Amino acid sequence: MLPTLSLEDYRLNADADELRVLTQPLPDQSDRPGQRQEGQEPVAKRKVLIVQGDWEAGMSLLALDLKDAGHEVGKVFFCAPDVIYKFRGIRTHMFRKPLAEFEAWLRELVRTEGYDTFFLYNHYRPYNQVAWNMAEELDMGCFVFELGLIRPNCVTVFSRKTIPLTTLSNEWEKILAGGPHPKAVETPTELCQVSTPAKLVAFCTNFFLSRVTSPLFPNFVDQREMKLWSHFKHGVIHLWRFIERSRDCEYDPLFAGEMSGNYYAVPLQVHSDTQITKCSDFKSIEQFIKRVVNSFEKHAPADTKLVFKVHPMDRGYKDYMDLIAGLDHRLGGGRILYVDRVHLPTMLSHSRGLVNINSSVGISGLVHHVPVLTLGTAVYDLADLSYQGGLDSFWTQAQKPKGARVRDFINLLLQT
Repeated sequence: MLPTLSLEDYRLNADADELRVLTQPLPDQSDRPGQRQEGQEPVAKRKVLIVQGDWEAGMSLLALDLKDAGHEVGKVFFCAPDVIYKFRGIRTHMFRKPLAEFEAWLRELVRTEGYDTFFLYNHYRPYNQVAWNMAEELDMGCFVFELGLIRPNCVTVFSRKTIPLTTLSNEWEKILAGGPHPKAVETPTELCQVSTPAKLVAFCTNFFLSRVTSPLFPNFVDQREMKLWSHFKHGVIHLWRFIERSRDCEYDPLFAGEMSGNYYAVPLQVHSDTQITKCSDFKSIEQFIKRVVNSFEKHAPADTKLVFKVHPMDRGYKDYMDLIAGLDHRLGGGRILYVDRVHLPTMLSHSRGLVNINSSVGISGLVHHVPVLTLGTAVYDLADLSYQGGLDSFWTQAQKPKGARVRDFINLLLQT
């Protein structure tokens, strides 16, 4: 059986104290594991509703932690993979109607069942967006879970009152104004590891289950395309390209050798990611590529190169090789590279700078002490940390971030 991890074992980016309170056992549970310590105040009972969770069903383990702490937990049952919550003893509420009817249905469920808190995995997902807005209207608790900006051992958790962009920006301004530097954070003990292949298998299994049982849930929608054949086709393409591009590792010694300091790294992002569709002005990755190349052509030193890095999760869905080859030809050839299976830390640490929209790879760039420019909305787009002068001047004027500022940001990210 998979281990159940308490929120106490995660490093939270926001709302840490309140969520820690949520997982403290109630007074009448002193005989259960994780019992309340002497001197702790009794915790009010919560009634939590998980709306849309993650495809790998990780939030079902969180639901067990909440139950162990004495809180009531429910889950909206949208499609077949949600049956895991039933198997784990979590109460479920079936919803099979069209999305347009979800708001009225959810409002009635909250009224009749008395739920006071929503847990959401990514608040931009269709049903979660409804719950996010309703929580504000009804003054309910609402916590959003996302992949942590520092991976793999962190998770981002926030509410409407502590949205990361605003919270981190305000705290950063205090630091720049002479406030105390964030203290180094002691990270929790790692209890287990989940491999990327294991997560991929879990995702594919649950997605396949949702599609073969789709006649039972004909109205279910998600932020991604739901056609099984389409994803199968792209999965085969992904596997083929993964094998075909195995020789990309030959670029690693070039990055560390003759190309070191003479190229700019441009990590691409998943084309359908909400970080692109909701948190940037770009309508497509193609638009982003063209803008970067146009500026590079006009303003970058003539002896430098541009290296575009494929996002592994987009490998089977998008291929920008023809577009980039055409742009490289326009520049005379040999100035733009398109790579996939390279060692990312090597590529970053030897680059002259990093240009991206708002990827978490930007934080990796800062950690490797290379200048970073973001062209979208990002938590690390901060004064005296990332470059603030714009794309055209970045190529010649960007400076490496100060090590002390990078440490301040990482510590701030871990403790806020």
